Amino acid sequence: MRWILIVILIALPAPVLSGSIILENGSVKAVFNESSGALEQFISKKNGWPIQKLAELGQSFRLDIPLPDQRFNPVYGAEQPSPEVRLARGGKRIRFIWKKVHSKNGGILDIDFIGTIDLTDAGLIFTGEIENRSPHPVETVYWPILGALTRPATTSSFCQIGMDYGGMKELQLFPRFDNQPGYFAIDYPTQMLQTPDTPFSLIAGQDKGLYVGYHDTTASQLVRFMARLKPGYVGYEFWDSGVNPAGEAFNGQPVQLEFSVVHFPFLNAKESGRLYPVVLQPYRGSWHRGADIYKKWRQSWFHSPAKPDWLQQVNSWQQIHVNNPESDIRYRYDDLIKIGEDCARYNVQALQVTGWTIGGQDGACPSHDTDPRLGTREELASVIDQIQKLGVKVILFNKYTWVDRTSQWYPNELIRYATKDPYGDPHYYGGYAYQTATQLAEINTHRFSPLCHLSPAWRQIAGQEFVKSITLGADGMLYDENQHHGEARYCFDTTHSHHVPAHIYAGDAKLAKDFHKISGRLKSDYLFAGEGNYDLQFRQYQLSYFRVDLGHTALHRYIAPLQEMMIPVSGYNDRNMINLALMNRYIISYEPRNFKGRLHEFPLTMKYGKKVDTLRKRLSEYLWQGTFQDTLGATVLLHGARYPNYSVFVEPQSGKRAVVVVNYDYETAIEAVIRFKKDTAAKMLVTPENPSPVVFTDDVNIPANSVAVIYEK
Repeated sequence: MRWILIVILIALPAPVLSGSIILENGSVKAVFNESSGALEQFISKKNGWPIQKLAELGQSFRLDIPLPDQRFNPVYGAEQPSPEVRLARGGKRIRFIWKKVHSKNGGILDIDFIGTIDLTDAGLIFTGEIENRSPHPVETVYWPILGALTRPATTSSFCQIGMDYGGMKELQLFPRFDNQPGYFAIDYPTQMLQTPDTPFSLIAGQDKGLYVGYHDTTASQLVRFMARLKPGYVGYEFWDSGVNPAGEAFNGQPVQLEFSVVHFPFLNAKESGRLYPVVLQPYRGSWHRGADIYKKWRQSWFHSPAKPDWLQQVNSWQQIHVNNPESDIRYRYDDLIKIGEDCARYNVQALQVTGWTIGGQDGACPSHDTDPRLGTREELASVIDQIQKLGVKVILFNKYTWVDRTSQWYPNELIRYATKDPYGDPHYYGGYAYQTATQLAEINTHRFSPLCHLSPAWRQIAGQEFVKSITLGADGMLYDENQHHGEARYCFDTTHSHHVPAHIYAGDAKLAKDFHKISGRLKSDYLFAGEGNYDLQFRQYQLSYFRVDLGHTALHRYIAPLQEMMIPVSGYNDRNMINLALMNRYIISYEPRNFKGRLHEFPLTMKYGKKVDTLRKRLSEYLWQGTFQDTLGATVLLHGARYPNYSVFVEPQSGKRAVVVVNYDYETAIEAVIRFKKDTAAKMLVTPENPSPVVFTDDVNIPANSVAVIYEK
């Protein structure tokens, strides 16, 4: 007799697990507690760093769900019943499902949080979903949380690094901790970096670190990278920093650096939503290796708008200020012709005209009408045309972020489009004081409110103002303060045709796209420049203008080696700032008397700046078309110790390198030793004063306020 075995396959639910859940590959090992969902251990296997090793300090998530009579109502993951746990993707994905969460002051709420962790070749990716069936909003979600960061054993200092206004923002975690909020507002010293200013945080030691990246390009939610020091300082050194406790315990309490990624989804009652990916990836080496992780992801979505041909060559600008809210009129429109002639004489390629609108710079915003006291619209258009015929490009200062609350346009119309706080009041911004003692004392300063770029009605008005500017015939605009909205983050206005509330920064790209549609019809090679673009804005703006100091670290330049960036040069023999521009491939904007004066007022600065740009043109394959590497690829030594003030460029075709070494000292020369990594090629030395190449061995004398360029032949 033959038996026939019939197998019936039934799709069963994923198994509920017990004990610890481990996600592990060649890069990382992460241990989660099945009963609580807490991340108990997180280990970098490549560099041997136990990023979190104290299981008892592990955490899972937190929600903030305000009640009508008590806004403070957190949901702590540690206080929840055990979540439902499911594995997927062959054991490389965990889904924790917390149903009907228990809140501190509101009891059990009909809200589910689903936290998902994916193991990838490089690290962990955290995403989330909130299913809200309750009558309460879900404002913030902490996910993931590292309950106790462990400092790498090989480092004596520890910090949090992010992007900031063209450069780097560095907050100390150890041995001192930098606090940001008011001491009265918090239990523990706290610091935060935030999007879209920076799309990542690097938890950095000297030779290893952790990349924490927020991988979203919509800017639809604010996210903060938040660190807290528990139980607090041993003692304060300044009002905003103090000394960390040593060891793992202090006064009977565990010492911990808690790190959270805080999302602000602002889901309303009975509204569900999701959290965008957060990537945790350890790296070895300096901060550059953490930034490389972001650069790799950036390549998957970034496309630069076409640039005018002239902008892609070595170029310099002048900025000139013609008027301000105190009516200190410096130049009429027809006076600008002589400023354009200055530019042509000094071979400055572009002139930025600031304060040309009615009310002057930072007055009567956002009007882009011409000012009758300066001349007619027709006169300004004619002046622009005459300057362009001299071979000088004209860029007009534009501004759409604020409405001037002293103007009649504000109460009569634009108050409707100002961003609103949760209480229905327009957000407030302090504005800028100009020139007179009264205004410098902040007595009659024009105050602002930010405008909501998510409002289609406001964007239509902004487009009309933009048409007023572009039809004057200029070659482009510099949109001042396009990168921020003051202290405003979310708009709660119910009439703006957006979710209430909405993350204001999501409107920045919408406004820029509207402007591009207009320029596409009127002037296809129009330049869009902005002030201190956050990285997402380089999708719409070809140039970023910002101010730096000599301690500047060119993090954004490292992220975007060939994006156009510009800095001001204002000193009367400002060789240091010019050398910084050379070292970091920044365009020079000449601004004598804080952009009130003319180029002939600082002849020493002009003479040296033109020498530097001549050198850049001669070595453009390195210093302009080459890939900026910050300090990677070479080492500079001074008295046997590493010297920080240099940069490396790589010629894209041959891979040959150039090193720019700057001496910022005003009085003393330095004797620097330059060592190239993988040293094979012959090397040459040039300086702005001596541009004829000479053979270089391995050391160079650099006079005070000077620079040397050493390149592989």
